[in-house]
Amino acid sequence: MQNQPIDLITVSREFGAGGSDFAVELGNRLGWPVLDQDIIRRVAQRLKLQVQAVERLDEHPPNWLARVTSALLIAPPEMPVGIDTPHMLHMDSVAEAAQSVVIEAAQNPPLIIVGHSGQNIFATRPGTLHVRLVAPLESRVERLRARFGWDHDTAAERARHIDADRAAYSQRYYHREWRDPLLYHVVIDTGRVSIAEAVTMIEAMTR
Repeated sequence: MQNQPIDLITVSREFGAGGSDFAVELGNRLGWPVLDQDIIRRVAQRLKLQVQAVERLDEHPPNWLARVTSALLIAPPEMPVGIDTPHMLHMDSVAEAAQSVVIEAAQNPPLIIVGHSGQNIFATRPGTLHVRLVAPLESRVERLRARFGWDHDTAAERARHIDADRAAYSQRYYHREWRDPLLYHVVIDTGRVSIAEAVTMIEAMTR
Protein backbone atom coordinates (compact mmCIF):
# COMPACT_ATOMS: atom_id res chain seq x y z
CA MET A 1 0.00 0.00 0.00
CA GLN A 2 2.84 2.43 0.85
CA ASN A 3 4.24 2.40 -2.70
CA GLN A 4 0.91 2.37 -4.52
CA PRO A 5 -1.46 5.35 -4.88
CA ILE A 6 -4.72 4.63 -3.05
CA ASP A 7 -7.72 4.42 -5.35
CA LEU A 8 -9.99 2.08 -3.36
CA ILE A 9 -11.13 2.34 0.27
CA THR A 10 -13.15 -0.32 2.06
CA VAL A 11 -15.08 0.60 5.19
CA SER A 12 -15.94 -2.07 7.74
CA ARG A 13 -18.13 -0.86 10.60
CA GLU A 14 -19.75 -1.94 13.79
CA PHE A 15 -23.46 -1.16 13.67
CA GLY A 16 -23.94 2.37 14.97
CA ALA A 17 -20.29 3.38 14.63
CA GLY A 18 -21.14 5.80 11.81
CA GLY A 19 -19.77 3.91 8.81
CA SER A 20 -22.21 5.26 6.24
CA ASP A 21 -21.87 8.87 7.46
CA PHE A 22 -18.11 8.49 7.39
CA ALA A 23 -18.12 7.13 3.83
CA VAL A 24 -20.40 9.88 2.54
CA GLU A 25 -18.29 12.64 4.07
CA LEU A 26 -15.04 11.05 2.89
CA GLY A 27 -16.48 10.68 -0.60
CA ASN A 28 -17.44 14.35 -0.60
CA ARG A 29 -13.95 15.39 0.53
CA LEU A 30 -12.15 13.24 -2.03
CA GLY A 31 -14.69 13.62 -4.81
CA TRP A 32 -15.05 9.83 -4.98
CA PRO A 33 -18.25 7.80 -5.45
CA VAL A 34 -19.49 5.72 -2.53
CA LEU A 35 -20.99 2.25 -2.93
CA ASP A 36 -23.17 1.54 0.09
CA GLN A 37 -26.93 0.98 0.02
CA ASP A 38 -26.88 0.93 -3.78
CA ILE A 39 -25.34 -2.54 -3.50
CA ILE A 40 -28.76 -3.80 -2.41
CA ARG A 41 -30.47 -2.22 -5.43
CA ARG A 42 -27.90 -3.70 -7.83
CA VAL A 43 -28.21 -7.15 -6.27
CA ALA A 44 -32.00 -6.94 -6.56
CA GLN A 45 -31.71 -6.09 -10.24
CA ARG A 46 -29.22 -8.88 -10.84
CA LEU A 47 -31.42 -11.50 -9.15
CA LYS A 48 -34.70 -9.98 -10.37
CA LEU A 49 -35.95 -9.52 -6.82
CA GLN A 50 -37.65 -6.74 -4.91
CA VAL A 51 -35.27 -4.49 -2.98
CA GLN A 52 -37.09 -5.28 0.28
CA ALA A 53 -36.42 -8.98 -0.18
CA VAL A 54 -32.70 -8.41 -0.65
CA GLU A 55 -32.56 -6.09 2.37
CA ARG A 56 -33.73 -8.94 4.61
CA LEU A 57 -30.81 -11.13 3.51
CA ASP A 58 -28.09 -8.54 2.92
CA GLU A 59 -24.92 -9.14 5.00
CA HIS A 60 -26.67 -11.87 6.97
CA PRO A 61 -25.60 -15.52 7.06
CA PRO A 62 -28.41 -17.92 6.09
CA ASN A 63 -30.45 -18.86 9.16
CA TRP A 64 -33.68 -20.86 8.97
CA LEU A 65 -35.65 -17.80 7.83
CA ALA A 66 -33.13 -17.05 5.10
CA ARG A 67 -33.31 -20.63 3.91
CA VAL A 68 -37.11 -20.49 3.68
CA THR A 69 -37.08 -17.03 2.11
CA SER A 70 -34.47 -17.94 -0.49
CA ALA A 71 -36.58 -20.89 -1.57
CA LEU A 72 -39.65 -18.73 -2.15
CA LEU A 73 -38.32 -15.32 -3.21
CA ILE A 74 -38.83 -15.59 -6.95
CA ALA A 75 -41.28 -18.43 -7.20
CA PRO A 76 -44.65 -17.18 -8.50
CA PRO A 77 -47.28 -16.78 -5.73
CA GLU A 78 -49.50 -19.35 -7.42
CA MET A 79 -46.80 -22.03 -7.42
CA PRO A 80 -47.57 -24.83 -4.93
CA VAL A 81 -45.08 -25.25 -2.12
CA GLY A 82 -42.79 -28.25 -2.63
CA ILE A 83 -42.47 -28.01 -6.39
CA ASP A 84 -38.87 -27.80 -7.53
CA THR A 85 -37.91 -25.17 -10.08
CA PRO A 86 -34.62 -24.00 -11.59
CA HIS A 87 -35.73 -20.45 -10.79
CA MET A 88 -35.48 -20.94 -7.03
CA LEU A 89 -32.67 -19.13 -5.27
CA HIS A 90 -30.21 -21.06 -3.17
CA MET A 91 -29.39 -19.65 0.24
CA ASP A 92 -26.09 -18.02 -0.76
CA SER A 93 -27.35 -16.28 -3.90
CA VAL A 94 -27.59 -12.82 -2.36
CA ALA A 95 -24.07 -12.98 -0.91
CA GLU A 96 -22.64 -14.24 -4.20
CA ALA A 97 -24.42 -11.51 -6.15
CA ALA A 98 -23.21 -8.86 -3.70
CA GLN A 99 -19.63 -10.04 -4.15
CA SER A 100 -19.99 -9.82 -7.94
CA VAL A 101 -21.49 -6.32 -7.71
CA VAL A 102 -18.64 -5.11 -5.50
CA ILE A 103 -15.92 -6.63 -7.70
CA GLU A 104 -17.43 -5.15 -10.85
CA ALA A 105 -17.74 -1.70 -9.27
CA ALA A 106 -14.10 -1.78 -8.15
CA GLN A 107 -12.98 -2.18 -11.75
CA ASN A 108 -13.65 1.55 -12.17
CA PRO A 109 -11.83 3.27 -9.30
CA PRO A 110 -11.58 5.49 -7.36
CA LEU A 111 -14.28 4.14 -5.10
CA ILE A 112 -15.30 3.81 -1.45
CA ILE A 113 -17.06 0.54 -0.58
CA VAL A 114 -19.04 0.19 2.64
CA GLY A 115 -19.35 -3.24 4.23
CA HIS A 116 -19.94 -6.51 2.36
CA SER A 117 -16.52 -7.84 3.41
CA GLY A 118 -14.62 -5.56 1.10
CA GLN A 119 -11.60 -6.02 3.34
CA ASN A 120 -11.68 -9.72 2.49
CA ILE A 121 -12.53 -9.43 -1.20
CA PHE A 122 -9.69 -6.96 -1.83
CA ALA A 123 -7.28 -8.15 0.84
CA THR A 124 -4.37 -8.41 -1.60
CA ARG A 125 -5.36 -5.70 -4.08
CA PRO A 126 -2.66 -3.01 -4.49
CA GLY A 127 -3.76 0.56 -3.84
CA THR A 128 -6.49 -0.40 -1.38
CA LEU A 129 -6.91 1.09 2.09
CA HIS A 130 -8.96 -0.94 4.57
CA VAL A 131 -10.62 1.11 7.32
CA ARG A 132 -12.65 -0.18 10.27
CA LEU A 133 -14.89 1.94 12.49
CA VAL A 134 -15.67 0.74 16.01
CA ALA A 135 -17.12 2.33 19.14
CA PRO A 136 -18.19 1.32 22.65
CA LEU A 137 -21.72 -0.08 22.75
CA GLU A 138 -23.13 2.88 24.70
CA SER A 139 -21.77 5.33 22.15
CA ARG A 140 -23.35 3.36 19.34
CA VAL A 141 -26.64 3.07 21.22
CA GLU A 142 -26.80 6.87 21.52
CA ARG A 143 -26.20 7.27 17.80
CA LEU A 144 -28.83 4.64 16.91
CA ARG A 145 -31.42 6.15 19.23
CA ALA A 146 -30.91 9.56 17.65
CA ARG A 147 -31.18 8.12 14.13
CA PHE A 148 -34.01 5.63 14.48
CA GLY A 149 -35.85 6.75 17.61
CA TRP A 150 -35.34 3.37 19.30
CA ASP A 151 -35.29 2.94 23.06
CA HIS A 152 -32.03 1.97 24.75
CA ASP A 153 -32.69 -1.77 24.94
CA THR A 154 -33.85 -2.02 21.33
CA ALA A 155 -30.82 -0.14 20.06
CA ALA A 156 -28.43 -2.29 22.12
CA GLU A 157 -30.08 -5.53 20.98
CA ARG A 158 -30.02 -4.47 17.32
CA ALA A 159 -26.35 -3.49 17.55
CA ARG A 160 -25.38 -6.85 19.06
CA HIS A 161 -27.50 -8.83 16.60
CA ILE A 162 -26.30 -7.07 13.46
CA ASP A 163 -22.65 -7.21 14.56
CA ALA A 164 -23.02 -10.94 15.17
CA ASP A 165 -24.53 -11.39 11.71
CA ARG A 166 -21.73 -9.45 10.04
CA ALA A 167 -19.13 -11.51 11.89
CA ALA A 168 -20.85 -14.73 10.83
CA TYR A 169 -21.10 -13.46 7.24
CA SER A 170 -17.33 -12.89 7.09
CA GLN A 171 -16.68 -16.30 8.59
CA ARG A 172 -19.07 -18.18 6.30
CA TYR A 173 -18.04 -16.65 3.00
CA TYR A 174 -14.38 -15.69 3.56
CA HIS A 175 -13.31 -17.79 6.57
CA ARG A 176 -11.94 -14.73 8.32
CA GLU A 177 -12.68 -13.20 11.69
CA TRP A 178 -14.51 -9.90 11.09
CA ARG A 179 -12.91 -8.27 14.15
CA ASP A 180 -9.34 -9.31 13.28
CA PRO A 181 -7.33 -6.05 13.31
CA LEU A 182 -4.85 -7.52 10.85
CA LEU A 183 -7.50 -7.25 8.13
CA TYR A 184 -7.36 -3.45 8.35
CA HIS A 185 -4.80 -0.70 7.87
CA VAL A 186 -6.63 1.65 10.24
CA VAL A 187 -9.09 1.01 13.08
CA ILE A 188 -10.83 4.14 14.43
CA ASP A 189 -12.89 4.41 17.63
CA THR A 190 -15.69 6.85 16.77
CA GLY A 191 -16.65 6.95 20.41
CA ARG A 192 -13.48 8.97 20.99
CA VAL A 193 -12.80 10.40 17.53
CA SER A 194 -15.52 12.32 15.71
CA ILE A 195 -16.63 11.31 12.23
CA ALA A 196 -15.18 14.58 10.88
CA GLU A 197 -11.82 13.87 12.52
CA ALA A 198 -11.82 10.31 11.18
CA VAL A 199 -12.54 11.60 7.68
CA THR A 200 -9.71 14.13 7.93
CA MET A 201 -7.31 11.37 8.98
CA ILE A 202 -8.20 9.04 6.11
CA GLU A 203 -8.33 11.87 3.59
CA ALA A 204 -4.75 12.80 4.52
CA MET A 205 -3.59 9.20 4.21
CA THR A 206 -5.28 8.87 0.83
CA ARG A 207 -3.90 12.07 -0.62
